[in-house]
Amino acid sequence: MQTREQFYRAKQIASAPATPEKIHVYKTGENAGKTRKLNAKPARQGILPISEKTLWTWVSEGKFPQPIRMGGNVTVWRASDVQKWIEEQSA
Repeated sequence: MQTREQFYRAKQIASAPATPEKIHVYKTGENAGKTRKLNAKPARQGILPISEKTLWTWVSEGKFPQPIRMGGNVTVWRASDVQKWIEEQSA
């Protein structure tokens, strides 16, 4: 029996604070004066207490494992690589 390898996406690794609902008013361009409602987003608790920006900064600086490009806009990390990295940080 084969075991399937597990993967994490950036949103599963990084955390994000909640954002309130906002009304955006366009100031320039063809939509000037029009409004757009930006929906509220709930907080997201990832594996690590860092933002996605910090995650990508760490990847580019070599402080976090390199992701795997699955094609298109899909980028993942092996769960085993992430767990190993977490263990190394706490050692």
